[in-house]
Amino acid sequence: MDRSAPRLRTHRRFFVDPRFLIGVTLVVVAAVGVTWLVATVDETTDVYVASSTITTGERLTADDLAVAHVRLGSAADRYLRPDDIPAEGAVVVRAIGRGELVPSASVGAARSVDEAQVVVTVSGPVPSVVDTSSRVTLWSAAASDSGSVFEAPVVLVAQAEVVSVVESAGLVASGTDVQVELRVPRESVASVLEAMANGAALAIVPDGEPLVEK
Repeated sequence: MDRSAPRLRTHRRFFVDPRFLIGVTLVVVAAVGVTWLVATVDETTDVYVASSTITTGERLTADDLAVAHVRLGSAADRYLRPDDIPAEGAVVVRAIGRGELVPSASVGAARSVDEAQVVVTVSGPVPSVVDTSSRVTLWSAAASDSGSVFEAPVVLVAQAEVVSVVESAGLVASGTDVQVELRVPRESVASVLEAMANGAALAIVPDGEPLVEK
């Protein structure tokens, strides 16, 4: 055998198994999907939450609110964020319940000082549907000269807002008088005070309640 003869080198061909490529592709897709999912889950927005019930007309500052980290997605712009309240505060134009996320539409520019709060004593129990921020009509029945009967009732204030029921026991149908704090137009304050001073019988009726025929 002639060892001086040139050796023929054989080159091995490298074959890529399609299953290997598919496996790598699946691993990459899974890694990207997990990364996207984690980023989506962790994407929260800081928005304001009412620390207590805030009624219409109140001036709102950051001290009245707490910050919550919530996932709102595209709805985030509908709610108030920490940087949305100016240093001088804002005015609530729609009542906000305790623990409620504060909608951007619920605050606005300061209104003119055209309202005042008064406490009135109403006859009989307060309807169970009446609560803080309810809208009610205040009716007045003037006492007669003898004081033993009352004249036909008339509307004293329409669209008054309930700030609070001072005596919660009045919510029970006991027939006792109840004190209710109302927000009324400032121009109506004199009429309300006059009616109370003259011993008129006052009552509140919830607005927007349907009339049921019997």
